[in-house]
Amino acid sequence: MLMERLFEKRSSTVGSWSPKSVPDWVFDMFGSKDTASGEKVSETTALVHPDIFTCVNVLSDDVAKLPIHMFQKKNGAVHQIYDHAVSKLLYIKPNKYMTAFTWKKLMMVHVGIWGNGYSYISANKDGNIEGFIPLNPANTSPYIDPNTGLLWYETLINNTRHELTSDEVLHFKGLSEDGIIGKSPITVLREHVGAQAAATKYNSRLYKNDATPRGILKVPQLLEEDAKTAARKEWKRVNRGENIAIIDAGLEYQSISMPLQDAQFVESMKYNKAQIAALYKVPMHKVNELDRATFSNIEHQGIEYVKNTLQPYLVNFEQELMSKVFTDTEFDVLKYYLKFNVNSELRGDSRSRAEYYEIMHRISGLSIDEIRELEEKNAIPNGDRHVISLNYTFLDMLEEYQLAKAGALKGGGVNGQESGNTPANNEN
Repeated sequence: MLMERLFEKRSSTVGSWSPKSVPDWVFDMFGSKDTASGEKVSETTALVHPDIFTCVNVLSDDVAKLPIHMFQKKNGAVHQIYDHAVSKLLYIKPNKYMTAFTWKKLMMVHVGIWGNGYSYISANKDGNIEGFIPLNPANTSPYIDPNTGLLWYETLINNTRHELTSDEVLHFKGLSEDGIIGKSPITVLREHVGAQAAATKYNSRLYKNDATPRGILKVPQLLEEDAKTAARKEWKRVNRGENIAIIDAGLEYQSISMPLQDAQFVESMKYNKAQIAALYKVPMHKVNELDRATFSNIEHQGIEYVKNTLQPYLVNFEQELMSKVFTDTEFDVLKYYLKFNVNSELRGDSRSRAEYYEIMHRISGLSIDEIRELEEKNAIPNGDRHVISLNYTFLDMLEEYQLAKAGALKGGGVNGQESGNTPANNEN
């Protein structure tokens, strides 16, 4: 009911929408398709696949846990803004149903599965933003009006179609071929996901049969049908296998199925997992694949993951938000901007962090209070003063400094003159 009320004002514009104005790729993008393995794979069912679930869950968690801060550049200094409505929405509660973490995670899940995450920008009659309402990516599509060339969004809410302008929708997109709509990763991963699903089903059936391979039980003489049934029943009682054939002549059991080792079953599962992780740019240790991981390289991989995997998503979110939630005055005159805080992801261990703080304090990059603030500790007296070593000087002043220092060592005079050769002393 809430969502219906949000869009009541736009009901009069619904009639102007025409399916002909929507590009064909909007309708072709979603939907289940067969794969070579025979499994049907779609965006709706993708999260059932464990490796897709793991990659999307890792990415969405890592984006959602990073807070979004609002800043203002003023008089050459940067100030963090706490009392702005947008700052509160993005940091605490974007809408009455979700926390900031839940909303960011949901948007990232939609981007990871559908390639697009949408949220309606809810504003009051004065134009002040009151919340960000997620839209279902399966029912939301962008299109360009053929008459005006403007970008609009068509969405379905409670079986009712609505149109929204581009300024009313936050659109977070992944890889795009046209800059209008993101491409679903599932369209690229269909075959790998299908192969994984088929392998998982095969593995399940194997365990259901107590891992008994298909085979033939050869008997040395002719058997009546009743005798075959009795032999089969006895075999099933002992081995609990289902896929058994009994033939006359011979006394031999012959396997007619391919062993898992020969099929390289485990290796194929790992290969598909690696392909899925590579597409999402998620390091293998993030999906619990630690065959080649060491304690020394995981930290570096984590930093690389922040720079190469998370950073593009974060910049995507920041720029989309800043282009939609700030007025021209706030952006151009007041110099407001938004930024994810990634310090927690780049902090490393305690020893590395302590070395970083020591170096930054020594070169006057950080004051004691700034360091304590990063560690969430209170300020101390005189902690806001920056320090610098007396051993440093500018290169063009080095010669003058050395001459002055040499004169001071000889007698404390100036420009090489000893203190006893002053004019006052010579008069005496």
